[in-house]
Amino acid sequence: MRKMRTKRPPMVSIIILNFNGREFLRSCLTSVFNSDYPDFEVIFVDDGSTDGSVDFVKERFGGNPRLRIVRNEESLGFAGGNNVGVKHASGSYVVFLNNDTEVDADWLKEMVKVMESDETIGAAQSKLLFAGKRDKIWAVGQSMDYLGDVPAKGRGEKDRGQYDRLEEIFNAVGASMIIRKKVFTEVGMYDPAFFLLHEDVDLGWRIWLGGYRVVSAPKSVVYHVGGATLKKHFIWVNQFVYHAEKNCIAMMTKNYSFKNVVKYVSVRIVVDVREAFELMRVRKKGRAMAIVKAILWNLFNFRYVWNQRLRVQRVLRKVSDEYLMERVMKKPSFPFPLALLNLFPFGLELLERYKPVNRAKAT
Repeated sequence: MRKMRTKRPPMVSIIILNFNGREFLRSCLTSVFNSDYPDFEVIFVDDGSTDGSVDFVKERFGGNPRLRIVRNEESLGFAGGNNVGVKHASGSYVVFLNNDTEVDADWLKEMVKVMESDETIGAAQSKLLFAGKRDKIWAVGQSMDYLGDVPAKGRGEKDRGQYDRLEEIFNAVGASMIIRKKVFTEVGMYDPAFFLLHEDVDLGWRIWLGGYRVVSAPKSVVYHVGGATLKKHFIWVNQFVYHAEKNCIAMMTKNYSFKNVVKYVSVRIVVDVREAFELMRVRKKGRAMAIVKAILWNLFNFRYVWNQRLRVQRVLRKVSDEYLMERVMKKPSFPFPLALLNLFPFGLELLERYKPVNRAKAT
């Protein structure tokens, strides 16, 4: 572990991306400006809002010298909007904070303390608690299995201090994460093609591949409503499914070694196709077509995804897939060969019935 020493607290740029989130801005920005940290700026990036968010922020917080307002003429999504914010950032650290959050006074100080403790840490995440139930955990990071599923660590658990130790995580949730600005630039920023969903998972994966670590910062506490921006962007669940599946396939194609692209991306697509068939059978055509369109997007944009992959594999990669699988990834919840059965209508039934023989008991 290589200790870092600084003469004074480093400058931090807090980027708050907003899309029609006026109802959350008073509590969010008030708590942020009350942070017990000496040197930070707030970059409020409005992503094409139509609800008067910018006028409200100017009226309520415009006199604060720490505030900078950036307006996007059209919505660029979470990925593109935050990339714009980083271009305006002056700090050596960048914090991405959702607009539907409220922060404790020490949240920023505790995140910086974690980052300053070890220069191999590329990014860290606050302990996110539900805004409406402040004793329950929203997330203390995310894990990822080999097929790209990313459950939120601790989601729904009562906070009894069980996650109060610094731990390595696969990725930091973009609702409240800190990253070294140089690392963000080095690993390639957020992928703007993702728009929404999995952009933070993809970023975390590339941070690890670049030879850095991602950890939790459990003493940095942030209260999160959750899903506020998604609800503004998505009128139909089909859009959510489309972006989630599109980005998952692209992320795996970019970041896995070639042998694991063949092994796991192919299985992911098989699982998706099987799910689309099942959705058609129960007359959920829109959701089924969203999955099909997600697969087709990756085919039609194969050159873009592959060029992104070449940069990751040839320039960025410093550790193996096996290193990450042993350290911060998880095995799928079912045996790998049986995933192929998902292509067929009877596949799910076979998976549910499958029970490995316990040879010890049999003898």
